[in-house]
Amino acid sequence: MPPHIPTHDLWWLAAGGAGYGARLVKQRFRFGYGAPGFDDDPTEYLLDLQTQYGYNAHSLVSIAPGAGAWSPGNFDGAVIYSRFGHVWLAAGDPLTENENLDEIANQFANAAREKNRIAAFVPTTARFAQAVANSGFSAVKVGASPYFDLTVWAPRGDKAKKMRAGVNQARRSGVSIETWDTFDNSLRKETADLCLRWLGTRRAATSFGWLLALDPFLHAERKKYYGARDCGGRLVGLVAASPMPARSCWYLEDVLRQPDAPQGTADLLVFEALNRMASDGVKLATLGTAPLAKEGENVVPTGDHRVVEGALRIAATRLEAFYNFEGLRRFKSKFVPSWWESEYVVGQRGVMVPPRVAHAVLRAIAPGGVTQLLTRKVAHTLKPIVPTRLSLW
Repeated sequence: MPPHIPTHDLWWLAAGGAGYGARLVKQRFRFGYGAPGFDDDPTEYLLDLQTQYGYNAHSLVSIAPGAGAWSPGNFDGAVIYSRFGHVWLAAGDPLTENENLDEIANQFANAAREKNRIAAFVPTTARFAQAVANSGFSAVKVGASPYFDLTVWAPRGDKAKKMRAGVNQARRSGVSIETWDTFDNSLRKETADLCLRWLGTRRAATSFGWLLALDPFLHAERKKYYGARDCGGRLVGLVAASPMPARSCWYLEDVLRQPDAPQGTADLLVFEALNRMASDGVKLATLGTAPLAKEGENVVPTGDHRVVEGALRIAATRLEAFYNFEGLRRFKSKFVPSWWESEYVVGQRGVMVPPRVAHAVLRAIAPGGVTQLLTRKVAHTLKPIVPTRLSLW
């Protein structure tokens, strides 16, 4: 039986754009190649795998309407992916035991090859990129994620002054932070209004695709939520965090604020979320990928991909008009991470055609591709530009 379609939350359709809305209504997963015990919908199986093997920040977020799922059949595991032209684009690392990463990646690539398709994974952790480096795959660094060791994290000094300034400014304005365990209809409506207003003023100028659809209530029972209210009690900010159980970590996947929220609201939200997680015994947290960030040790050899990396950086410069990559990196940096970890796009060596993979990534971000980017950019030049704080991936 397909999962319940939350018709009382139809704002999700607007949040994800027409393409995402259509996929939400269909609730369609493509799960094949020996998937055990399922007719049409493998959601519970995928959630169980994520509980055991979720290591990538996007392991829970990716289990969503519009995604496909593939299983090797001969051991527990799955790859969550979508089809973009000739590319099967997987959402981060496969869900399986560490020792099976190489095998599941090769089986997935072979299944793609049988269909005349190219397999690629993005954004992956360094762990996965290293696991498959000697078996026919190559990697290109596409960004980095900041991690916070909450057992010792206590940002001080000049490095934290911008964060402190924002936090103090929000507190002086009367912003308070609350933790949510349950949602009533009133809170859902407040959150919906916040999301829609945020989407209406974001700089990104794209309709969120499969990986980017804004859906804070998806798998809500597994997440942590933190809300910000102004001095009048109005909801002006939200942080939703999803678990990465395989590394005892939490991913702050959504950091949203009202366009007219008091200055520093997003800073206070992140600061309080990290501190409250630490008080609850959480040891590790991340703010997710900062695309094209140079931080983080590059633990995977670049091989012949230096030209591709250079091209990505040139593209990032030109796409700054559509998405504030550098602003996102600076925002995440201000919280003084304990360290940064590099993230990669991984594809088949000798088969990975960079233009095709790049086009697939672009289509994941904007289902309408470059044309949609340009069209929406023209439309958004007529609106005020408000910097956004949501991770690109």
